[in-house]
Amino acid sequence: MKFKIKESDGYICLSLSENNDFSDVKRLKADYFDEIASTEDNGYIVMPRGDGNADYSLLYFNRHSENFEKEITNCNMPVFGFKTDKKCYLGIVSGMSYDYTLKIVLKDGKYRIYPIFEINGEQPYEDLKVEYFELTGEDASYSGMARKYRQFRMEKGELKPFSEKLNESTDYTVNSVMIRVRLGWKPAPPEILHQTLENEPPMFVACNFERVGNILDELKAQGVEKAEICLVGWNIKGHDGRWPQAFPVCEELGGEEKLKKLIKKAQTMGYKIVCHTNHTDQYEIADCFDSDNTAVYKNGKPLINGTSWSGGEMYWLCHKVGYEQAKKMLPEVAKLGFKGSHYIDVLGVLPVRKCYHEKHPVNSGESAKYARKMCELARELFGGISSEGAYDFIAPHLDYGLYISFSEADGNLCDKSIPFWQLVYHGSVLSNPYTHTVNSTFKDEKTVLKMIEYGGRPSYYFYSAFVDKNDNWNNWMGDVDTDAVCGSDEQLKKSVAKIKEGYDIYESLQEIHTAFMENHAEISENVFEITYSNGIKITVDYNKKEYKLIKTSTI
Repeated sequence: MKFKIKESDGYICLSLSENNDFSDVKRLKADYFDEIASTEDNGYIVMPRGDGNADYSLLYFNRHSENFEKEITNCNMPVFGFKTDKKCYLGIVSGMSYDYTLKIVLKDGKYRIYPIFEINGEQPYEDLKVEYFELTGEDASYSGMARKYRQFRMEKGELKPFSEKLNESTDYTVNSVMIRVRLGWKPAPPEILHQTLENEPPMFVACNFERVGNILDELKAQGVEKAEICLVGWNIKGHDGRWPQAFPVCEELGGEEKLKKLIKKAQTMGYKIVCHTNHTDQYEIADCFDSDNTAVYKNGKPLINGTSWSGGEMYWLCHKVGYEQAKKMLPEVAKLGFKGSHYIDVLGVLPVRKCYHEKHPVNSGESAKYARKMCELARELFGGISSEGAYDFIAPHLDYGLYISFSEADGNLCDKSIPFWQLVYHGSVLSNPYTHTVNSTFKDEKTVLKMIEYGGRPSYYFYSAFVDKNDNWNNWMGDVDTDAVCGSDEQLKKSVAKIKEGYDIYESLQEIHTAFMENHAEISENVFEITYSNGIKITVDYNKKEYKLIKTSTI
């Protein structure tokens, strides 16, 4: 089975109709270039993030010599590219873009790169398609690749600038810091894997609704005028307590009436307040648990998360079922009074999820559709939508992503991290770049500078460190010594003072909040220049530990 190849000036398209018989096909290589570079060439491959959770990164041709084959699965964006002194190409997997593996090969001093479509005997739901665009002149760089992909999506109507998305809610989100408060939780990892009403572990209360009101008072006292507060664990038995059951509102935190009182207080003070819900997994202890709602593999086995959380064994919901449940739950959540960029957990941090259950089968494309419908529903009810992570299928539908990647390049074949996602989406979606840049001003100067380099929205978390550490667990957003806490009034004041530092920096960079990031380059060792669509330039110098904002003429 061969791909049809179409070529024109600076453009190559490989396509294969979905109407072919794929019943005996397991994998299909969509390879075009026999060779893209040698180990003697200057230049690089632009590599997407995959299952390893590392950032978008560069692989330099002349830094490697030993033969290797690397397969990147579950790419967070269907985009890759390569550049040498002689040529530069952007590749976009534009058909069946959730069902491919990207392969990079170095053999006998020659590099190759190509997608492999994972068919496994199933009929595709759309044509297989890979498009290559040649980039020249000032566009021949990773920044140019990102600009081209942004243009590609905007021309299809799949991506809008913030100027077209702004409403009362999103305008506030753009100019505010995000503050998440983890209110209470049961032990993680769980002491009891299969929980019932009789054996459910007790919940630890870190911050009740009344104490959140004290946080608001301190924010106002210290001059943090715009903050979006997200309550994590407001639901029955706290964070990850009994999903997908949310109600009744957690009594240990004060119950529904005190929650409504808190919401009114926040809004009267000029703050947005939203909450955290989950429509992607379920625990056996939920009053609505149904094993038939769990997504299943092709062999009929249920999808179970390898890591269990506070509610015990976690079963992945089919996205179709999750959307149907969200249609019932979210209107009830909205009645509590929340307004702002409502947060749906997990939705954007994992790839789309196929489901083979006979009652609700979905392919990858349908799964992505239901995830996006959850976002649209939340936007209608609350005014905006945010999530953890920002896979490409969900990113244009978000206002904010809590972290885009878990970590920077791991130093194996990833030679240097780059803000490729931000070059595409900054100006349309707010973001915090990494898990370690949560609570950035609680940490070191390098972390603060990384936020600025990547155009991040300051994101803070009271009680981000909640995991009981052992050999297999860690607090991925930071440990207790870099956490926001409010156990005492002194701790509360110190935590808010750190938040105020980040708020002031973000205020000073107001002009870039809704502008597109047009160019990112390392102009000297550890010194980066970032250019925005409104003519603003920012230099970030990790040697001197400083940044500068420079106003130039509009691009």
